[in-house]
Amino acid sequence: MNILTGVLFILVISYIIYLIASYYIIPKPVKQIGQDTIYLSTVTQVSSSETLKGSWTSASGSSLMFYINPSIADRTGVSGNEYASVIQIGSTQKFKILVAPDAGRGINMSPAVFEIYVNGYTKPELVEIPNFPLQRWSFVAIVKDGRRFNIYINGKIAVSHLCAAMPDFDETQPLRVGDPRLNGKISLITMATYALQTNEIREIYKNSTDGSGKPYMPITVKNIVMPFLQPFTSFSIPNGFWCPDGVCSTPKSAGPLNQWTSPYA
Repeated sequence: MNILTGVLFILVISYIIYLIASYYIIPKPVKQIGQDTIYLSTVTQVSSSETLKGSWTSASGSSLMFYINPSIADRTGVSGNEYASVIQIGSTQKFKILVAPDAGRGINMSPAVFEIYVNGYTKPELVEIPNFPLQRWSFVAIVKDGRRFNIYINGKIAVSHLCAAMPDFDETQPLRVGDPRLNGKISLITMATYALQTNEIREIYKNSTDGSGKPYMPITVKNIVMPFLQPFTSFSIPNGFWCPDGVCSTPKSAGPLNQWTSPYA
């Protein structure tokens, strides 16, 4: 009985250590929230306030990533020289794109800002991104670690900002995307309950996009009926399943060049 009691005691202690490691030490994996693709022209709730709170207020930091292909719905100035909200993290942090006309940047770039409300201040702090790509896919990662915010575009850090105080958070507001003054799409919104490092973000971007920066999307096959299973409407094939050799992000080297000759040249 003494040996059995000792074994049980060790098992219980090991399980407790595992639980502590799972919740406080081992980072939880990156998790997708919302639909694969959402149109930016309408305001869409992506996650509830409870889900957002659990992901964005982690003591070990937080990371929000998404792929975006935006355009301005009206750049004539009729809609106002204001910023349109691409993504709203509750009501205290917002990623915005300027919708005003700008002859200097043309239709391919636009100023963007990340707006942060912090404790003890009435006005938000603005993290400026002078040239944000329009009308093509970009991978954006917003990493929060204490008072520090790092914003990455296509795997490279675009700006790093240290807030004057700890970021504020409204527990009653959800995560939303979209603004009627914008067109385009936002895809594969993911969150992690820890602050991703630069090398991790670089690897995610490298392994999830093609040569043009477009993200690999899950393939959905609809109306599949198998005689030995209950009929179901759709299923998703994970990324990499449909890629040659299972790795789409690895560039293929060009073959040898053959010189063509003719006696009539």
